Amino acid sequence: MTQQDIKNINYTTNDESPIITSDTNKQIKKQIINISQQVLKRNYKLYKALEHK
Repeated sequence: MTQQDIKNINYTTNDESPIITSDTNKQIKKQIINISQQVLKRNYKLYKALEHK
């Protein structure tokens, strides 16, 4: 894609499709919280493992 092609892309959105966020979709909100907790636990375990080396 050339520089000129990039400038000519139309970024309009379809007004009929709603934007899905964690505020509008409770299942997504639960998934985000769950994954965030998993990442925090994994990072904490890695931190503790490195601390004891």
